[in-house]
Amino acid sequence: MDLDPYRAPLRGGRHCILRRIAREDAAAQLELERAIVRARQGIVKHEDELPADAAAYAEQRERAGLMATDGSALCLAAELTGGGLVGEATLLRFKPRMVRHVGILGIGVHPEAQGLGVGRALMDRLLGWARAHRDADGGRVQRVELYVRADNARAIALYRSLGFAHEGTRRDFVRGDGGAFVDDLVMGLLLSDDAPAAGR
Repeated sequence: MDLDPYRAPLRGGRHCILRRIAREDAAAQLELERAIVRARQGIVKHEDELPADAAAYAEQRERAGLMATDGSALCLAAELTGGGLVGEATLLRFKPRMVRHVGILGIGVHPEAQGLGVGRALMDRLLGWARAHRDADGGRVQRVELYVRADNARAIALYRSLGFAHEGTRRDFVRGDGGAFVDDLVMGLLLSDDAPAAGR
């Protein structure tokens, strides 16, 4: 699948550019994650748990394998036309051969850009790549899974609309800011060979 920058339509006649993330984006990515964490919705970390600066952020992502270019990971950025980074989506495949067909999906959208369709655009593009990509040995992504807080109704609705199914619940997995526990849902999507490719 071609992953040149793609201009995706959003609500209200706006557009965003979807493209691969580069190491040079680390500062903007860190600011995006800080904004998401400060909003305190659907997240599982605090701001003081984030890397201290862009260099540390980039190093953390590289160690996690998120910047790989061998098909084991894909990281996409969404930029508003004429604006900055407003969203990010990642797919990281397991390394062992027996589970290499499984990818873990993560996504974040800036609080001020939520409701525009940025998350759906990122998901469509990422899942389109997952359906189309083939490894040198013919291997491919056949299962995508994600984890979402049970109180994040907007995200759950988006994932269901894209075909993800609720597969399990990690009870009392997250301790909320007020001390109450929140369940975490495991959702999965199987990518069949004949499924239509999403995204462009």
